[in-house]
Amino acid sequence: MRWFPIGCVLILLFVPLLLALAIPGTGLTDLDYHLGKSKYGEAFVSEEESFHGHNSAELSVSDKGDYIRITVYLDEPLPLNELNYFSMWINPQAGDGKVQLELFLDGDEDKSYNSDSLRDARLRSIRKAWSETDMSSAQWNELDAFDLYYEKYGDKIFGIDSLERCQSRLRGEKIVRIYLTLYKDTKVSETSAFIDYIKIGDRIISFEPLETEEIKDAPSSVSPGSEISYTITYGNNLLEPVDLVVREQYDSRTFFVRAVPAPDFGTTNVWTIRSLPPGAHGQIVIKLATIKPSCRADYKGEVSGIGYTAARGLMSTSFPGYDVTNHVTISSGKLNLTASATTRVRPIEGSILAYDDHGSGNYHALDVLRYSPSRIFLSRDLNASWAPTTFDLPLRQILFQDNWHAGQQCENKVRDVRWKERYYQSRFLNLSSKTELGKYLSYVNTQCRFDGLADRGFKGMDGEYDQRFSGNFTINSKTRAKWTRMHQTFPNPGLECCSEEQK
Repeated sequence: MRWFPIGCVLILLFVPLLLALAIPGTGLTDLDYHLGKSKYGEAFVSEEESFHGHNSAELSVSDKGDYIRITVYLDEPLPLNELNYFSMWINPQAGDGKVQLELFLDGDEDKSYNSDSLRDARLRSIRKAWSETDMSSAQWNELDAFDLYYEKYGDKIFGIDSLERCQSRLRGEKIVRIYLTLYKDTKVSETSAFIDYIKIGDRIISFEPLETEEIKDAPSSVSPGSEISYTITYGNNLLEPVDLVVREQYDSRTFFVRAVPAPDFGTTNVWTIRSLPPGAHGQIVIKLATIKPSCRADYKGEVSGIGYTAARGLMSTSFPGYDVTNHVTISSGKLNLTASATTRVRPIEGSILAYDDHGSGNYHALDVLRYSPSRIFLSRDLNASWAPTTFDLPLRQILFQDNWHAGQQCENKVRDVRWKERYYQSRFLNLSSKTELGKYLSYVNTQCRFDGLADRGFKGMDGEYDQRFSGNFTINSKTRAKWTRMHQTFPNPGLECCSEEQK
């Protein structure tokens, strides 16, 4: 067994490790830890002593206590046979304590340890006091897990063996949890030690505040036109200062607003961090703006003539949602760490208005349109009468004898109110309508005289109606829906209609 005081570890300065390699989207290390606490023992993050960075974990057990521990969780199980490095640094303070490592192994591939599972296993090292080793008090000493010997809990036949031999004998099992336990020296009133820089494979725990942060963090969703705030966390898990370059790749549907700290001069997406000390961490906060619909229109058009006519229109204040994904690369020399974050730009539920008309004969139409991201207004005046129409081609004529059809469907999706009007197979059609769809007011006012068929309908919070007409009719209808912060009102449709034969 070898316990090295700090003066003998200069060779570790050449270990090629940057920022604890991690899966994109996770923290700087994919190791989580829990510091134990009991009535007679405590473990907490301390700034009093540190081997790496500014903090370490301080463990202490009082007179009536027995032990205190740190529990390490792996986000993804690590195959035991792939564990190539496992060490930590210990600074003994009071008493002659004993340290024990326990590895909880998943053998049935359910990503957890269960003592009732015959395929799961639990390895624990043989306890040894500091006085039984060359560990120096009040100094940082490295504990190499591969220098300890282990037994398989609950299996006396397994015997005591080295970690390399256990890896071979338990090949295929995966580490899901680790205990690092400090047992009390019964001869003194208190046992305590500092522990820092736990390295498991390429993953590091050094108890720094930003260590468990995600490399890139962003809100899950925002409204169109809002700012997205990205937080990039970087750190140095080497044992020497490093130069880092942070480079952002922005989504094309966003616009850079500002960042703290500011990016390198002349750029909006590059930060160079010089001589970042060992254990140091930092954050960059970036604000990006998203696109907000802002189209406005004011239109008036008039058409008159004889022949075949077909017209249609569709307007919508709805806005589809979309995903914004930004990528970050943190590099130092040949080593690169990448991560990404996706934010959903929420859709806007607005209003939709569709209208159309077609037929052959005499036609006159006047349309007035006003549009904004929160309001649609449409005024239509249509006078049409049926007559056969021919369309001349070089070798033949095409005869159109289409009766007049006209209609409109509109929906306020925010308020869940819908209207529909359809006039068809009409020999004449005189239609005047005004429609507004807005956040607080929506209405459809219609005056119509026709000879043919008609279907009309309305659906709102207070109910719905459907109407069908066949013959020669004059219709006057006003339907209005209004909302305030306190209530909403849906007056009766206010329909007046009569058959021309009844006049």
